[in-house]
Amino acid sequence: MHASIWSAVPFLVVIPVALVTRQVLPGLMLGLLTGAYMLHPAPLAGIQASLSYIVKEIAVPDNLRLLVFLYGFGAFVGLVRVTGGVSGFAEWMSQRVRTERGAFAVTWLSSLVTFMAPDFRIITVAPVMERVFSRLKVATQKVAFVIDATSTPVCALIPVGTAFVGYMVGLIATAGRHQAVAGSPYRLYLLSIPLNFFAIAMIFFALYRTFFTREPRAAAENEADPKDRAAPDSQQRGGNGRMRLRVAPQVAYLEAAGELAPPLRAGVKQAEAPARPASTADGEAEDSYPDVIELVAERVPPDTFNLVLPLGLLLVLTLFLTWWDGHARAPGLWAALAQANAARAMLEALLLTLLVSAVWYAARRQPIDRILFGVLQGGNEMMGVNVLLVLVWAVSAVSTDLGFNTYVARTIGQLVPSSLIAPALFVFGCAISYVIGSSFGTWGILLPLGFSLAATTHTELPLIAGAVFASGTFGGFASPLSDNTVAMATVMRLPVMDYARMKLRAALWVAAACTLVYAAAGVILR
Repeated sequence: MHASIWSAVPFLVVIPVALVTRQVLPGLMLGLLTGAYMLHPAPLAGIQASLSYIVKEIAVPDNLRLLVFLYGFGAFVGLVRVTGGVSGFAEWMSQRVRTERGAFAVTWLSSLVTFMAPDFRIITVAPVMERVFSRLKVATQKVAFVIDATSTPVCALIPVGTAFVGYMVGLIATAGRHQAVAGSPYRLYLLSIPLNFFAIAMIFFALYRTFFTREPRAAAENEADPKDRAAPDSQQRGGNGRMRLRVAPQVAYLEAAGELAPPLRAGVKQAEAPARPASTADGEAEDSYPDVIELVAERVPPDTFNLVLPLGLLLVLTLFLTWWDGHARAPGLWAALAQANAARAMLEALLLTLLVSAVWYAARRQPIDRILFGVLQGGNEMMGVNVLLVLVWAVSAVSTDLGFNTYVARTIGQLVPSSLIAPALFVFGCAISYVIGSSFGTWGILLPLGFSLAATTHTELPLIAGAVFASGTFGGFASPLSDNTVAMATVMRLPVMDYARMKLRAALWVAAACTLVYAAAGVILR
């Protein structure tokens, strides 16, 4: 069984189940149980072995540090939202936009302070810009596309201050540990950023579409269902006039949560909600859970400083503590950043920021119960990502014990030219991420496999990591199941499937070009 075709069974279980259910968690759980029972074929031994793998992976200091970081990062985002920081920034933007070009310039510049997570950017920017561009009679689909293109692709490239970077570095560390890869995981992540060709190309494509193409203004009035445009104000906006996000952005593990419960709208009791299916015949999402943080934030006076100060502090502390951790081992700023334990430095910066921010908010007369609500609710929204990550670690450990790495070396590594590994992973990852709609899920499935292939074919690890991260970015941007697509379509009042098809057409052209670039890079970096 060891180092044979059977060692690939856990991955062969994970991928089909994820594709069929369009959820990553069921596939990972079944893959873990399958691998554990293959190693310990007794009635309870497989379950006990699965739990042992989970506990063992959580007990690794770097893994536990990452779990705490992701929870703390969610707490930070929740905190700045419930204290009026996000709404204050939104109002500040809306007061300074007068022309179409100026509105798009503000939209792009806003990514400098809303890059922490795609959902966070959508919640912050989209409701405000929807009203601004509606006044300017700009096509709604174009506005949504530009905001989307500056969400997931931008977050995937920012090396500090995002949940993405913590998750990516954690996956690289785990995959590298199973392949005995030496060196800093953060340094490898930094090297992979210029090789995330899809994210980079999509940003340039969005820049071209933003400032060098013009769309008929009349299209802005025909994109959404007239019934949606005429919906009562009480259903579309909160009491202070800001757009209410009716679909709460879901974390990467559950993109279709609206299918699990009856519709629930603000101001309507669940028993009174119409008993309609969550999707129409063409797959368009109709309703989902309300965003409880947004409902609380609507009752708080807007205050831009409640976003700018904590965010600035987080970025400064992250850079300083990362440099401080590595400056004794390497001279110079960039060398120190590459040699530092970035995961530890990011966690320390985040915890210090949370502490200072809580004191700051309390000094500005924010109620303590509101502060605690933002911290706990925001952190809890990241628990799904934490569960996903733990299962990825456990499945990787099971496959290693089954001899998967040795099997890959004897088979695929000898059959597939090393120059084609990166483009093949990219295309395969794009297909998976589009079907499941999850960047995090795709990365968790493919990165361990990619590192195994890289070790056996002597392919450059930064290229493999860049290709895998690019493929997940494709699905997070283009998939109709992506939480970003659903949230954006809801805020902009666009048909979900129509909007997703529009994004897919652009994404396919960009992905096709990136496939050729990965093939060329495979030859050059061989």
